[in-house]
Amino acid sequence: MFERFAKRWLSARKRVRGKGRVTRRRKAKSSRATAAPGLLAALAKRPALLLACGAGIGLIIGALVATHRASPPAVATKPAASSAAAAVAPSAEPPKVAATPAQPAPALPPSGTVPMAPPPASGVRPPWQQYAKAVPETAGRPIIAIVIDDMGIDKAESARVIDLPPAITIAFMTYAKDLAHQAAAARAAGHELWLHVPMEPLDGELDAGPHALKTSLTPEENRQRLDWALAQLDGYVGINNHMGSRFTSSEAEMKPVLAEVKARGLAFLDSRTTAATVAGRMASEMGVPHIDRDVFIDNDETVEAVLVQLRRTEEIALKRGRALAIGHPHATTIAALLKWLPTLEAKGFVLVPASALLHQETATAG
Repeated sequence: MFERFAKRWLSARKRVRGKGRVTRRRKAKSSRATAAPGLLAALAKRPALLLACGAGIGLIIGALVATHRASPPAVATKPAASSAAAAVAPSAEPPKVAATPAQPAPALPPSGTVPMAPPPASGVRPPWQQYAKAVPETAGRPIIAIVIDDMGIDKAESARVIDLPPAITIAFMTYAKDLAHQAAAARAAGHELWLHVPMEPLDGELDAGPHALKTSLTPEENRQRLDWALAQLDGYVGINNHMGSRFTSSEAEMKPVLAEVKARGLAFLDSRTTAATVAGRMASEMGVPHIDRDVFIDNDETVEAVLVQLRRTEEIALKRGRALAIGHPHATTIAALLKWLPTLEAKGFVLVPASALLHQETATAG
């Protein structure tokens, strides 16, 4: 009896509690529904507060969107990201470069007839006159020209020669490396330029250099070699022979060379590496502007020996009114010149470019 009464009482209590919960939920919904219109009404009465609330909400939404866009997409794998970074990032040190192999001799022009250079146009000064440096005022004093040939092979010593007074004449070797840059430096320093062309020596064991003119080659082969040599530089007065004791003693070999020099409006300086040379005589006969070397100043490569040869050059200039000496870019030659050059004016000599002797030679021949 009591048990039945207890069950009924519990069942009734559950129904009452359930109705209470439902009633409370309905009241909450009702209060929220009535609160929203009330809030809106209040905000409507205060426009400034409404704008502030809208701006704040907008800032929050904008920040969330920006954060989402700035987040980088997930990378598939770490190795891929590392390789991409390595491709963009600069190397901490330069890459290792293999040693440069020995360079082959420069290529000659294609085989076949090499056309003669056209003579200078009528009324136009030939190149040897265009590129000759101005002759300083001599006032009748004897003149001396110093030509330093073999230039361009040893760049350091060649640079020291370029630093000498501009009246020193420079003859660049045809196969010197970086020839255009070295020649530009010499021009900028005021030097007159010539081209030093390799020719065959009497001693067959001596190597005159790439594309040397040789008596064993056909005239066409030598023409190709000469054409290559003359194309290695521009803005020069003429050429002089490097070695060439065999080649310059052959009339048959020198004739086409001098003909080409004349056709190009250039001059020829005979280095006179042999007493048997025919180059100077043939140049006179062919009407090629030319001059001859009087003294080699550094066959003995000591400062004292070079100074002795320079004094010999002075003696020739006193007797003939002019002298031409040839030296080379040796450290001892440069040292001797640095001692000797400041003494010239007091001794009554004038240092001139080699072309000054050319002007005298052509004036005498004319």
